Amino acid sequence: MSNRDFEFIISLWISFAVERNVEDVVFLCSFDDEELYYKWPLLSMCTCSSLITLDWSCCTFDKESIIEWKSLKSLKLQYILFDDDDIVNLLSCCPALETMELSLFEGFRRVEITSSNLKRLTLASHKWPCSGNEDSLEIFAPHLQHLDISGALGHIKCRLVNVSSLVTASLTFDICCTADDSVEDDIEEESCRDYHQVFRNLVRDYLRKLSYAIELTIGSWLAEVVFMLQLEGLALPQLRCKCLTLKLQFGYEHCQLELSYLAEGDDTNLLCWIPNIVFSSLKNIKIVDCIQRCEWATCSKGWSEGDFDKLIELSKFLLKNAVVLEKFVIVAKRRKCRKCSESCASQFLTRLAKTLLDSPRSSKNFVITYQESALDD
Repeated sequence: MSNRDFEFIISLWISFAVERNVEDVVFLCSFDDEELYYKWPLLSMCTCSSLITLDWSCCTFDKESIIEWKSLKSLKLQYILFDDDDIVNLLSCCPALETMELSLFEGFRRVEITSSNLKRLTLASHKWPCSGNEDSLEIFAPHLQHLDISGALGHIKCRLVNVSSLVTASLTFDICCTADDSVEDDIEEESCRDYHQVFRNLVRDYLRKLSYAIELTIGSWLAEVVFMLQLEGLALPQLRCKCLTLKLQFGYEHCQLELSYLAEGDDTNLLCWIPNIVFSSLKNIKIVDCIQRCEWATCSKGWSEGDFDKLIELSKFLLKNAVVLEKFVIVAKRRKCRKCSESCASQFLTRLAKTLLDSPRSSKNFVITYQESALDD
């Protein structure tokens, strides 16, 4: 089917739905060819006053369109190519919008939300995280209450300019070192160190900006940076959240600088490695493998017993010191590893779950859950 034929069919479908006062629209597709990005929105949809929820993929913004979505409350867009002006125009046309989710995005460098109605923002993965085309992303949202940033951001430095009203925040994204995608065999150590220092400063800023959030979830990359800052003896902002969740994924590769810090942690008492700000509010721990999902993940079979022992030691340490812990969830994927063609992660994580059942714990009101799933989480 040609591009023109495809657009004609979709136009007919949208016009039919709009004429019948459609309230919920879902249009999902994926293209490898960037030229097949669908120019959005269609003229017939621009003034669809009945629209309440919209879930759309593979789109660029038609700057000539005038949008009037006065009733739209939920907007989900994936595989999108927007610039900063597109974001501003879109938000100004949706005064009732309460939730916005942008996945596999590219083009814009600032999200400014001034509406007091929009309470929830989700950003999930940059489309080309290591392309270097965009190196920063600013979020200005003084009325936002719920923020979730996940997936691969590559080299993008996400800055929380103003998120003073946040109630819950989840930062489970990861970044990649310049050494990970360098065409040169040896990248200068000093350059790598400077690169990571910028992100460490960002993490300290995250902790300051999110210190008053009631619920906070942090992922593996951010947790490792916090641990490294602790090793350096740097003062960390006090977290005042009532519920802290650690969502830890294993299987990622690290650059040499990161490995050197992790090796230093091996020789250090875990009590000195993990800051005390973690234990007073740590209610949930989730360990998830990323083996089957990521091309750059390492195979569990490549782990030595020493590597697995480190994971057990960390898990037992958290279990022993988290006095308000409620849930310890371990998730393994049943799907075969891309590298060894076996369910290698499941074997390791099953052993971990069995080991923790008999381990000392401070909290008396918690459960350990082991899950095997064929789906990504």
